[in-house]
This record gives sequence, structure tokens and C-alpha cells, in this order.
Amino acid sequence: MIFSIEGHHGTSIESATEILDSNYKLSKGDDEWLGDGVYFFINGVSSKTADLAEKWAIAQSWDNDKKILKYKEYCIIQSNIEVDESEFLDLTIEDGVEILQYLVDKYKEKIDSIGKKMRFLDGVLLNLARGEKFLPLEVVKGNFYIKFAKERIERINLRTNNCTICTVYNPSKNVVSNSIIKTGHIK
Repeated sequence: MIFSIEGHHGTSIESATEILDSNYKLSKGDDEWLGDGVYFFINGVSSKTADLAEKWAIAQSWDNDKKILKYKEYCIIQSNIEVDESEFLDLTIEDGVEILQYLVDKYKEKIDSIGKKMRFLDGVLLNLARGEKFLPLEVVKGNFYIKFAKERIERINLRTNNCTICTVYNPSKNVVSNSIIKTGHIK
């Protein structure tokens, strides 16, 4: 069975142009929420996924070290994602959480041997499982609490999830269409 997912990705106008020309580039690192991949806001905790992508693009425009905007125009891309059920992991349901817990047990010694202290293990676990071809994953879905501009500025920390995201590990395979649905200026 093929799952179809509509996702929204917030970025700069410049990056959006590159995405439309040559597809997405992966965010990489074991500290990424769900491992190496391209991230999208999808229906779940919130149905206002385009709004979340906009808030993300605005929040990401700020360079906290230099105290300046990295870009002044943002863009929201709507992408249609298709994935076979056998290559999809849903961490918003009990079965998915049990698989993640299994990965914790499976890779505990390996993570300890790396000697790198990580605040969250989700990304490294999924990268290990995919890298070792233990799980044939192409798309993973999870609920998260993400700090947007207001939360960052006002130092608001909550534990309650405010969005559902998915990561796509191979956008040339799983992202079947892209379109710009909104652009705007950052004030």
C-alpha cells in the first residue's frame, strides 16, 4: 500500500528556488530530530501545517550569533510525498514507539562506545538503523515540540507537542511534486 502525505517546508526564497530546480538537500546529523533527511510539517497535532512552515522559515531566518537576519524573504513549499507502507515508520502510534524502543536496546552499546553525549537519541538511532540496513525506512513521522520565534524570544519551553513532522530520507524517490504556495517578507 502506498501512503500519500502532503507536507509543507518553510525556507528562504533562494533555497526554495534551488529546491524547485534540483530538489531538496538533506539536513544531516545525528542530532536531527529523525536523523538525516528533509523535514516537512504534516497533518497530525495541528492541521495548520503551512502556517507552521511559515513560522519555521521566519524563526530560521534569524542568526542568533551575528544578531542579523540571514534572509529577508521566506517561502512555503507544498510537497506531495509518497511512500510504501513497508518503508514508513509512524512514531505517533504505539507500534512505532515500540520499534524505537527496540532500537534503543539494539544500539545502546554502540551509542555508549561512541562516547558522544546526546540530549536526544531519536536521530542517531534512526541513522544507525538505516545505515546498517536494519530498517528499510524512507519516511518517518513523529510529534514534536518546536520553538518558533515567539517561543525563542520569550524563552517558552513546553513539553506538549505542537506539531507533527516527517522526514524524507530520499527526496528524489519519495517527493513526487513541489509547488510554492506562499512567499513573504520578514519584518
